[in-house]
Amino acid sequence: MNRHVVVGLAVLALVVELGWLVFAAGSVGSITAAVLASIALLTVTAARVVAINTVVRILLGALFAGSVADRFGLLGAPGASGVSWGSYSAFTDYTRSLVPEVLDWSAPTLAAIATVLETLCGIGLILGIAARTTARVATALLIGFAAAMWTSVGFDEMCSYGVLVVAGGAALLGTGDTAWNLDHMFRRRTLPSPAVQ
Repeated sequence: MNRHVVVGLAVLALVVELGWLVFAAGSVGSITAAVLASIALLTVTAARVVAINTVVRILLGALFAGSVADRFGLLGAPGASGVSWGSYSAFTDYTRSLVPEVLDWSAPTLAAIATVLETLCGIGLILGIAARTTARVATALLIGFAAAMWTSVGFDEMCSYGVLVVAGGAALLGTGDTAWNLDHMFRRRTLPSPAVQ
């Protein structure tokens, strides 16, 4: 997708999030706020500053990794401060709340698929494995989450996680270069062949 279009969409997501925070008295957690601020900086620079892109890539990867850790209770028990789920069964129940009632039966499968995709996105973004492609997959996943959340649990909950802004940030990462990529470490560099005399 064209970088200018992605920047425009990211700006729109930031404006919507800021409007929700200011006019609807919304709130986000401190980790989400830090990620949203970094994405705002990424947007202002149009993903043209490699250092900023790299920091945002790693932060988004950590956000995915933290989400997965949360559903396995690694961040605390259900109900603990800063914990969204605290157990895989609580995450599966939450997934059930995101799908139409007629699809309740699919919640365990959807929860497993989301967990695998978020794990892969987290690892891929943190380590910079196929960074642009991973960012694009993360964008699609986040847009799917946003649609499911908005139509089921509502706009407020979607904004409390900053899902649209994070999707915009991931989309921007799909257009820019980053440093500290595992890809670069394993990429073969071809050396010029010696001149034949």
